[in-house]
Amino acid sequence: MADFFTPAQIEHLSQSTVRLDLLVEFQFTTGTVRVWNGNTELPAGGKTWKPMYGSGQIDGLSMPTGGTAEAVNFTVSGIPGDSIGLLAKALEESPTVTQQLVTVYLQLFDADWQTFGAPIGIWWGFMQPPRVNRSQMQDTEGAVQTVTMTAENAFFNRSRPPYGRYTDRDQQKRSPGDKFFQFTPSLLFKTFQYPRW
Repeated sequence: MADFFTPAQIEHLSQSTVRLDLLVEFQFTTGTVRVWNGNTELPAGGKTWKPMYGSGQIDGLSMPTGGTAEAVNFTVSGIPGDSIGLLAKALEESPTVTQQLVTVYLQLFDADWQTFGAPIGIWWGFMQPPRVNRSQMQDTEGAVQTVTMTAENAFFNRSRPPYGRYTDRDQQKRSPGDKFFQFTPSLLFKTFQYPRW
């Protein structure tokens, strides 16, 4: 632990009350999106983190001590006004989001909820294409649309042979010029009619 945190951070974490939150950095192909679950923009580590108003959720996050395979789910639902455009951005980049980097940081705060030190990187992985779900309407309550992205760390599926994934990048290594996997993301949520009369 002493090698991971600075002495000041260890002292801060040893207090009876510790204030912290998670920051997430999505490195999409067209730009980086940085978010946190607060209600205002957060300047931390020389970067600005956009608010998600408590609409974000992370499942499966842990701090393994060894080379443990791990998949983490990032879910966003019903952001007011979708102020950061994360839903649209994730869906817009569905065909090229695969294997893009996502990093989770731990941010400490002082008693006045001001940032304490720089964000601490605690997990990173590679994004997979997003899944979209929409809840059913109930009485006067409207439906809520959610988007979930799974990210796999470097040890996930490590037993697979090199270039063993069903991605365009791996397919190009197996069979240069074969464009089959360039089109598979576009088949997501597509309706096919069979037989077609």
